Amino acid sequence: RTVTGVQTCALPILPAGAETASTNVPFRVGEKLTYQVYWGPLVAGKAVLEVAGLEDVASNSCYHIIATVETTGIIDMLFHVKTRTESWLDADALITRRYKQERAEGKRTRADDALYDYAAGQLFTTNHVTGKTHAYPLDGPVQDLISSLYYARTRPLALDVAEKFPIRLGNTKYDVTIKPDERKTLYFRPTGNVKALRLEPNPTIAVVSANGGRMWFWVSDDARKLILMITSDMKIGSAKFVLTEMSTPDKK
Repeated sequence: RTVTGVQTCALPILPAGAETASTNVPFRVGEKLTYQVYWGPLVAGKAVLEVAGLEDVASNSCYHIIATVETTGIIDMLFHVKTRTESWLDADALITRRYKQERAEGKRTRADDALYDYAAGQLFTTNHVTGKTHAYPLDGPVQDLISSLYYARTRPLALDVAEKFPIRLGNTKYDVTIKPDERKTLYFRPTGNVKALRLEPNPTIAVVSANGGRMWFWVSDDARKLILMITSDMKIGSAKFVLTEMSTPDKK
């Protein structure tokens, strides 16, 4: 099986009306992580992960998380990619409330939106390209591709200790396991030398699996749990996202 992210499992669903963000997470509004994207030895583009603000979804206070990726240079001339993916992560329950994506890959485009209504036990999706809408049963708390990255940062993440999460996109649900398998000190421009843990999601994302590849995430082994680097090796080549800039407001 293949998936497109990591999701939460066995989380409590809190009452509606939460108005403040959790103080027990390693990120907060204003955090912005910028990555240089490589395809093999070539600089291929830029990616950004940002906690843009707190917004209400059905009276639930949520972190509004935005992830963007855009190709540049010769890679952009060969195959243009521009994506904007948004997630609304419940600030208390740490579950997905809404997920939205806009993608342009070559001549293909995609734009859809999903609302996770736990009270009604329904996941409502809208495809803005075709105009089609669907409703699917929703049987428990889950995550999406982007929120899962931030939920994983709230976990202890100990070497050789596995964590298992459910992910739900549309009518598809998967269980993903992450298990830190290596610890080393790495250097990044914004952090200097930093101890880091390597995680591999299993199963991995669809595009990687379809090309016979594997993917690893390097996360700082400290209270910040920063996503430092993402690497992938596939039959069609290797990709790497390397942290080059960051803005991380101090907690009050």
